[in-house]
Formats: sequence, structure tokens, C-alpha cells
Amino acid sequence: MKNKLILTALLVYCLTSAQQQLSESQLMEYITMNSGYMYNTQILQLGNENQVVIDANNIELTQIGEGQQFYYTETSIIPSEIKVNIEGNGSYVEIYGNNQIMNNVTINIEGDNRNVIIRNYP
Repeated sequence: MKNKLILTALLVYCLTSAQQQLSESQLMEYITMNSGYMYNTQILQLGNENQVVIDANNIELTQIGEGQQFYYTETSIIPSEIKVNIEGNGSYVEIYGNNQIMNNVTINIEGDNRNVIIRNYP
């Protein structure tokens, strides 16, 4: 969200200012330097009525199927860099919190109507 606000403000400034012209590469360099760090969250959904709620900095999620729900809340400053792949219909996955056990973990769920709940407390 912060990156979008910076990008929007910079684009408005560039469009209203006739004196300064920025190239796309200069704009990307400015955003990278001034955003602190770039989020690395990637989400791919194929299917209908899928829902995702994520409060995290670094996660890869792939949902293939219909009517899936995924919730993830990261509770520490250091991201877990978790990867979740869900294939099927009507699956529910809830992951709350992260700790060293969840660092770089990959979760693969295949099948219909699967429920997975993982709760980690630092």
C-alpha cells in the first residue's frame, strides 16, 4: 500500500510539473530507495469464489480450485517466507503467527474440502 501511495504521489507530481521528466527506470529506482524494503508477497488464484486475507510481508500463495479460503497473520517483524499451494475445491486454511519452525516452510494441500489450521506463538 505504501508503494502505491508513493507511486501515485510521484506520478501526480511528474504530470503536473513541466520542468522535470523522469524515466520509468528512474521512477522504480526512487521507489526502491525510499520504500525501506519491497514486499515480496505473491498471490495466484485460479477459480471462482476464492478468498484470501493476508497480514504478512513475504508469502507465496497459489490457490487452484473453487470456493477456497485462506487466512494468514504474521506476528513477528521477521517474515517466515512461507509458500502455500492449495489445489481442490472448498478448502479452508488458517495460519496464525510465525516462529523459527515456519521459516521457509512449504505447505502443499491437494483434494477437496480440506481444513488446515496452524497456530504458532513466538
